[in-house]
Amino acid sequence: MSKTDFLSFLVPPLPYFIEGNITTYQKGDWHPNRYNLGYFDVIIVKEGLLHIGEEDEAWKVTENYALILEPDKHHFPIEACTEQTSFYWFHFQTNSTWCAQSSPDLIVPSTPIPELHFHSEHTTIHLPKIQKVVNPHELFSKLDYLLSSTLKPRKLALWEAQQTFVNIFQSLEHDQNNKDSSSKLAEQIEIHLKQNYKNAITNKDLEAHFHVHQNYLARCMKTAFHRTPLEYLMDYRLDQGRSLLLQTDWSVQQITEETGFSQASYFSKCFKQKFGMSPKNYRQQYWKPTH
Repeated sequence: MSKTDFLSFLVPPLPYFIEGNITTYQKGDWHPNRYNLGYFDVIIVKEGLLHIGEEDEAWKVTENYALILEPDKHHFPIEACTEQTSFYWFHFQTNSTWCAQSSPDLIVPSTPIPELHFHSEHTTIHLPKIQKVVNPHELFSKLDYLLSSTLKPRKLALWEAQQTFVNIFQSLEHDQNNKDSSSKLAEQIEIHLKQNYKNAITNKDLEAHFHVHQNYLARCMKTAFHRTPLEYLMDYRLDQGRSLLLQTDWSVQQITEETGFSQASYFSKCFKQKFGMSPKNYRQQYWKPTH
């Protein structure tokens, strides 16, 4: 494994496509020596072999393998091609937070999504630095479509290229089946909490449902989401309450019952601790009287 095994991206916003092509080198050709390009360079070998280095790392990129080179590093050839080599390449960039890391760990956002966005949560997408493509023919077809879309009228090319790029980006995402058992369990807990947040839930309830000791459940959630199950549940309930304050005219008591809290006073206390104001004041800041 290389020192950098994953490139991780905090989304939204999604990375965006810049340009791409398919290139063929003959025996004796060298990949260019470049530094500080300012964008990510993805190389996917269709046939042949490329010897590429980046800073103090080096790879032999063979048929059906994809390598991602970073925007601010030195990329250089290790050897000339020893055979005819064809490869797709495309450049992309992101306006969001990203990092290179040895394991697919979550990126914690430095700023939250704007308050009125209720259905878009920050997610970390992990792309292996180098990987063998699982379905190469399907990916090559998508890449061909991506390249052909750039030849269409400008506005049509913009939408088709970006939509196709997102599809390709998803194809390169770290295989979800490679997640360890604790990560999978944390995701199952998350789904269970979201589906049942209106009901009373205790650690004992979770222990009985998942047939796993509550301490292990807490460790899994802390690793994946930096919160225990009940902390996650509290945050989710409060987010649902915030949404209802703006989307409905329900009373605080109605919202309390809808979001799984037992008492309106406790809901208001927790709400103020998280958002810095009472539910009533939070609703009023977005309310304008009609004349």
